[in-house]
Amino acid sequence: MPQFYEYRTHSDHRRSGSYDIIPGMDSDFNFTKHPAGIIPEELHMHKRQTDYFAIAQGKVMFRLAYEDGRPEEKIILSDDDHKTLIIPPGVWHGYTALEPSIMIFYLSHKFDPSDEFRRKTDFAEWQIGGFLK
Repeated sequence: MPQFYEYRTHSDHRRSGSYDIIPGMDSDFNFTKHPAGIIPEELHMHKRQTDYFAIAQGKVMFRLAYEDGRPEEKIILSDDDHKTLIIPPGVWHGYTALEPSIMIFYLSHKFDPSDEFRRKTDFAEWQIGGFLK
């Protein structure tokens, strides 16, 4: 017999999202809608969790920063790319929608606030130039 599961939602100026939409998993499956041009104030990093991002509609720029001296990367993904960006533990990351976008993302573990570390960023660091695709 069909069942319904009421998942968690959250909206703010950055996004409107639906979270943990499949019950009974030890991980989280989510989707979010993003207006264009909202620049994050912080990057974040996880020590245990791997993040998987795919763009269902629109275009999103991701910033990846490393603590081991590798240069920072800016990666632009769109719905035309048909790719999933996999961000392993230990990589600082954030994103901004370059046009109104819908993003699907999977977390390897249930969201745990104690595994999310944040650091400030500024607007100039989000300038597009020399991005990878």
